[in-house]
Amino acid sequence: MRNVTRLKTRKDRLREDQAEQVRQALLPFFDDPSFDHDALGRVIVTINRLTSPEPKTTEPFVMIRPAQNRAVTLWLMKNSKRPMKAVDVWTLLFDHLFPHTGQIMLTREEIAESVGIRVSDVSEIMRELVNFGAIFTEREKIAGMRGPGLVRYFMNKHVAEVGSRATQSELDLIPKPGAKLAIIQGGAS
Repeated sequence: MRNVTRLKTRKDRLREDQAEQVRQALLPFFDDPSFDHDALGRVIVTINRLTSPEPKTTEPFVMIRPAQNRAVTLWLMKNSKRPMKAVDVWTLLFDHLFPHTGQIMLTREEIAESVGIRVSDVSEIMRELVNFGAIFTEREKIAGMRGPGLVRYFMNKHVAEVGSRATQSELDLIPKPGAKLAIIQGGAS
């Protein structure tokens, strides 16, 4: 039996090497509280999306059981005011997760532009996802900003586990074909 491998051109290898250099150059700034960690995280997520990992690596990864994804999708289709757009938003979120924290590295404006809806509609869909328990929010107080602070969205780890490296024990958690799956619904973590 032959293994199928992806052909990597010199340009691909150069791009991956450059991406790794940028990642390594940014790491020290995460320890500096004066830097905008949200912006740094967004750069890392963008770099990860632009480069493809080696076939045998699992970095970064998102583990979600098909039954969990289906539960969220069905709930949105039955309960959202904008079911198709809500499902579009839900699927978009997975492509923009910071691997170490599960933070969704998109602004409401970016989500709105990508999905083709108003920012207020994004806010409503995100509230629906929070109320269902698929995602949760944290507020970050910003100096000079009025109100409760900037909202940050995170994937609920009971719905989808986000990480930067899978251990064998984590990989063993992926259900085998035919295994019975438990659907976790309800409150955020």
